[in-house]
Amino acid sequence: MKITDQELTKLLAVLSPTGTDFQAGRIVRLLAQGPSRTGIIASRCSVGNICDVIAKSINPKIMPLGYFVSCAKPPMVIRNKFGGIAGDWIYTLYKVGKAANDGAQGSSIADWETELAPTLSSSLETAKNGA
Repeated sequence: MKITDQELTKLLAVLSPTGTDFQAGRIVRLLAQGPSRTGIIASRCSVGNICDVIAKSINPKIMPLGYFVSCAKPPMVIRNKFGGIAGDWIYTLYKVGKAANDGAQGSSIADWETELAPTLSSSLETAKNGA
């Protein structure tokens, strides 16, 4: 996902409050341009343990702003310059959207209990009867 300059400025304000980009700021600045793979992030951002930086320094700070960084295995094998399997993951910056169940209808605990009651009751009956 690409984000606007204003959105990036908002994220960098919490990641790099002094104006100096450290690992977290460099990663988000790179991912603001679009998804990137492990090797590229490690090289361009001078980061060794990308997952650790994301889990400890990026996501806790940008989640309250409605963003997060996540990774996924690529759909095909990525090979390094020697032809070996690189084992890279694809990292992406996401903006949290409104989920289908975020509205007033269907998202309360009472709504879920009402909806699941018949299924849970039949499951409990089956368990009691030893089936």
